[in-house]
Amino acid sequence: MEARARAAEGDDHSALRILALAHEARGAAGPDELPGVFSFPEAKQWAYAGTTLLAVGGDEQIRHAISASNRAVELYRAGPEGDRSPGDLQAAHLDLATACLAGGDVEGTGAKLSDVFGTEGYTASITIRLRNLAALLGSEPYRGAQSAVDLRAHIHEVTVRPALASNPTEPR
Repeated sequence: MEARARAAEGDDHSALRILALAHEARGAAGPDELPGVFSFPEAKQWAYAGTTLLAVGGDEQIRHAISASNRAVELYRAGPEGDRSPGDLQAAHLDLATACLAGGDVEGTGAKLSDVFGTEGYTASITIRLRNLAALLGSEPYRGAQSAVDLRAHIHEVTVRPALASNPTEPR
């Protein structure tokens, strides 16, 4: 989480250093002693690494982000159901979509987003990230591409629906 924060601040050097420390710590750590929200499954670590590497940017880091995000998806799919985090899995797929767009592949972005769109409900973080991706799709050089226009429209559609419409006690 610290690496993600450093990358968001633009401190790429610290973000990469902290990622390396986290990787070393995982290798030296034993199994999580506390279950549930107090654990930090390996899949989550890979998902967070992918997000961090995307934020750092650059061709090499984007390639590493793709590898990290793919690893997160693999681990979440293969791991115990109790360790699966729908939000983190959505984030890994969203990172893969964002990496495609960074490479100029709008159609690939749409294909990767289908894994995000195929799920019910989004956390606030995923909604914000989807809207940020929509903003990128609305900028040059993608603005005029019909596939980018269609993706932006779909992102708008899925992010304006109330996620908890069936729970009348939740504030909107």
